[in-house]
Amino acid sequence: MLITEPAGNSMKKRFSFLFGFAAVLAAAVLLVVCAKWLAGDDPTLFTSTIYTSEQGKLDASGWNAEVNSSLMLDGEWELYWGKMLKPEDFRSLAMPSPVIVDIPQPWTGYSIDGRPLPNEGFATYRLRILLPESLTRTRESIGLYPKSIASAYQLWVNGDLKGGNGLVGTDASSTTPRSYPKTIYFEPREGWNEIIIQVSNYSQRNAGIWQGVELGTADGIAWMRVSRVSAQVFIVGIFFVMALYYFFVYVNRRQEISAFLFGLLCFSVGIRTIVLGESTALFLLPGLPWEWGVKAEYISIAMTALCLILFVSREYPRESISWVPKAAGLVLGSFIIFFLITPARVYTYYLTPYIWGVLFPVLMYTMYIYILSAIRRRKGSMTTAIGFLFFTIFALNDMMFYTGLLPTNDLLSIGLLAFLLTQALNLSARFSRAIAEKEQLSEQLRENNRSLERTVAERTHSLQKSNARLQEANKKMEEFEHFRIRLLSNISHELSTPITSIKGFAKALRDGIITADAPKYANRIYERSLLLERMIHDLVELTKLETNQVRFHMQEVEVVPFLQELFLKYEWEIESKGIHCQIQLPEDVIGAGSFIKVDSIRIEQVLSNLISNAVRYTPEDGVIVLKLQIVRLSDGGSRAVVGVRDTGVGIDRDMHQHIFERFGQAKQQTAVHHNGSGLGLAICKEIIHYHHGEIRVVSEPGEGSEFSFELPIVQRGGALR
Repeated sequence: MLITEPAGNSMKKRFSFLFGFAAVLAAAVLLVVCAKWLAGDDPTLFTSTIYTSEQGKLDASGWNAEVNSSLMLDGEWELYWGKMLKPEDFRSLAMPSPVIVDIPQPWTGYSIDGRPLPNEGFATYRLRILLPESLTRTRESIGLYPKSIASAYQLWVNGDLKGGNGLVGTDASSTTPRSYPKTIYFEPREGWNEIIIQVSNYSQRNAGIWQGVELGTADGIAWMRVSRVSAQVFIVGIFFVMALYYFFVYVNRRQEISAFLFGLLCFSVGIRTIVLGESTALFLLPGLPWEWGVKAEYISIAMTALCLILFVSREYPRESISWVPKAAGLVLGSFIIFFLITPARVYTYYLTPYIWGVLFPVLMYTMYIYILSAIRRRKGSMTTAIGFLFFTIFALNDMMFYTGLLPTNDLLSIGLLAFLLTQALNLSARFSRAIAEKEQLSEQLRENNRSLERTVAERTHSLQKSNARLQEANKKMEEFEHFRIRLLSNISHELSTPITSIKGFAKALRDGIITADAPKYANRIYERSLLLERMIHDLVELTKLETNQVRFHMQEVEVVPFLQELFLKYEWEIESKGIHCQIQLPEDVIGAGSFIKVDSIRIEQVLSNLISNAVRYTPEDGVIVLKLQIVRLSDGGSRAVVGVRDTGVGIDRDMHQHIFERFGQAKQQTAVHHNGSGLGLAICKEIIHYHHGEIRVVSEPGEGSEFSFELPIVQRGGALR
């Protein structure tokens, strides 16, 4: 039935498109603002001024804290590799010479005497800062915000220990890793202010001050930290709420597997977001072990990639490649197990090959699916592709950031937020279409129901008439069945009784009780009784064949050897009657490898009957030919044709079909006397019919007869050939 679209739907579609475009544009603006906010680069929120330090000194005397909320302590710092130095050590005359290094950067990017530094080790960083007199005169508190120093550190300012993260040590056993953003406050002094940081790492890939250190007023740094944590909590809350929503969608509609996968995707990114960046999880739960925080980060990345692959394959099955989800499950599942059973000091060293060898192909494959679906104009694919483009851009940013190719920040959560917005837009459009279609279909259903009621009434009246006719026909069929059963019963009963009497009378004559011409009449009576007994046996067997009460044991046999054996078996019987026998078989090349599926006993029964008839109607010195041919059909199939040709009296053409019916022999006019039941050929016909073959006769009076039957050739295993 044709479903027409309401006239107002076109306007609704235009409005939905404009609304979707505006939503995506607004999302893009929001994402840029949020990204700059989280990175601390928004001039309206946290303006960051960069004064580059040189040779371990930073002249920030021109910094205006009222205009610029913070400044980045980037540039050249002093590095003392393999030294745990305290403030008093720098007053010693025996101080070693420092190595000047660029901050922020992992110390694996530094070289001493031409040799790159290893991941594991310890060192001391030093920077001296000249602050504005306006801050040093008022003694206004200053805040330091080291975002990520791996993986344990202690920090001194102007000779006073101000705090740190974890426990710094000179080997793995004496080091306790703890790495998350932390605010440190101190009072500046006039002139140069000294910052000394002891760092040790024996736990992960990143080492040293690999993210920037920010300096600002105490209020500014505190407000910046709280604001960034609040923004991250807000984003994580969105992810968890969306995950919960999609989980509820799945619970209420179990066939929505894609809803469950997308909810798991939101949950995984939420977990990753809360343990990275501002490390809100460690900020809110200070007792959370550092090792499990890192495991949560890596496992959540793997789960995000896996859920993304499964989700896009479920949403766009025609565009996806069938083996990719299985391969992704195997590879990413193996990495998840690897992250669980090994410590961070092992698996974090494989981050770069993991990102570019596993995560990047996942991202590119998913982008390919979305682009292909958009090209093929799948519903909602264009909006989703735009959202995933945002996700891809921010994901690539994170990949390059964590592999040291970009000095940006962790922004994947922002990209997923854009992806979520487009998915929500698609979901609302899907629900709107479903409601509109439901209303339209409901109206059509009501109209169809009214039409159906009329049709049902008409059909009911017609069915009542048909039912009456069927009942009458069924009654007649029952009468015919009772007649058939009664007829068979009567034949069996009426023939069995005289047969018994004839056999007894004939036996008496043969035994000499009756002497006048006794042997002659006894033999005739006895032969007639055997004929009647044979007739009853054949009639019962024919009835069983017609009613499918005979079980056939079918098996595949090679046609030439099977029939050759049967021909040779009956050759002696024919020769013993004074009749010549000839056997004709196909050439070996033609018949080789041809099979038929038969019940061998039943096929021998057919052949025996045909040979027996030929012997009866063929005089002495006649010829009977047993032959086999393989005939190729026009449709490509093949048939095995088995023939029995004699030089007997022949059969009238009018009798060719009649002889295959019950008692057909009784009506046949032949020149040779034959005592038979007239059921043998009817039985042969039923047997050949069960084998999906045909039986026929070619004959002319005085020229002999040729009876033949065909059987289909099959391939080895049962298929027709």
